Amino acid sequence: MRNTKGKLEICWSAEIIASNLDLLTEILLWAPAKSLLKFKCVSKRWHSLISDPKFCISHARFQRMLNRTADALMLSNGYKSTPEFHLVPLKHSTKVPFFDYFNVSEVKIIHSCNGLLLCCCKLMLDKPKFVKTTQMKNDGLCEFRYFVCNPTTKEFKILSPPKPTYLSLSLAFDPLISPYYKVVCICKGSSSKQEFQIDVYSSETESWSLLPILFEMPLGMTYSNGVFLDGSVHWYSYAETSLYFHIDSQSVKKMPMPFMFSWEGMDWDIMYFGESRGHMHLVLTKNRSSLEFDVFEMEFEYTGWSLSYHVNLQSMRLMFPELTWNFMNKHAVFSVLSVIQGEKDEEKKVVISVDGRAMSYNLCDGTSIKICDLEPRPRRSEIARVPWHYEGCQAHPYFQSLVSV
Repeated sequence: MRNTKGKLEICWSAEIIASNLDLLTEILLWAPAKSLLKFKCVSKRWHSLISDPKFCISHARFQRMLNRTADALMLSNGYKSTPEFHLVPLKHSTKVPFFDYFNVSEVKIIHSCNGLLLCCCKLMLDKPKFVKTTQMKNDGLCEFRYFVCNPTTKEFKILSPPKPTYLSLSLAFDPLISPYYKVVCICKGSSSKQEFQIDVYSSETESWSLLPILFEMPLGMTYSNGVFLDGSVHWYSYAETSLYFHIDSQSVKKMPMPFMFSWEGMDWDIMYFGESRGHMHLVLTKNRSSLEFDVFEMEFEYTGWSLSYHVNLQSMRLMFPELTWNFMNKHAVFSVLSVIQGEKDEEKKVVISVDGRAMSYNLCDGTSIKICDLEPRPRRSEIARVPWHYEGCQAHPYFQSLVSV
């Protein structure tokens, strides 16, 4: 009798939840995006609720506050022959399906932002046609196409071409700010070779808008690796200052670089520039073969960079003697894929690529663990002695999301 009574109470509770749309919505907000895709098969009502764009953005906002650490790092493959990407899991065994639904053979990730990816693909042109975004390849013409995709839902949208004189594209999306994303493009100004402009694509209007502002870039500014944080896209440079673009005010502003860049910026190697849980990080070294580097963090309201950690990977070398550190080429010793800001300071870590492995180094206690093996990147040429290392600019944070593109 007790078992029968207990089963009846469970069924009765389940019916109450299923019949109460508000309660069901609150419960489903806690579920990961991939689980919700499976839950669509439960009933027509669940399918309708989970497919509702309002629920999708509410889920993205809730998960953005609940899980601010990426599930994994997607490693850009440098236009590998098949559209698949290697993953470095940060939480658990995360898998992303092949990007075969693009129906193209060569795809490259340019930027990632809170569950969405900005990608580029090469399409061979059947008929010769000259366009500014066309390059020669294997005695044939190929054209670049850009699109934004959600790797969780497999949705993607092809963007209209940016200005022919574009230099870089960066994705800007924060569900806590807006359900719409934007693509920020740096392009050359029409009046001077030293002046540049910002062209912005909005998913709300599905169009580009060229801003009337003109600006000059600081010395050695790397405009290809933008970092989106607090409503702005940031770029680093090897000068005393760099730039960031504030999207809402549509203004280009100056951002300081670490103090040593004012007199010896070009002597430093910027190994990583990115953000995690609202913190912007910069990793610098003078010589990778020393196995030492510094981790800087941007201070409040861009008042400067503070040195957070000085790291020496000799402890990792001793803990994992099987690792091979290639000291013949200082740029191939190791690379920093990401700086991960944990919920607590003692959980802060750096993800390292060395000897075909992804390693995690705890910045607080200096301990190291192996995350996974890495597939070798394609070599630059057949005469290259060693495969490329993955660099920080090729590691893109992956978040599960239901948002529509």
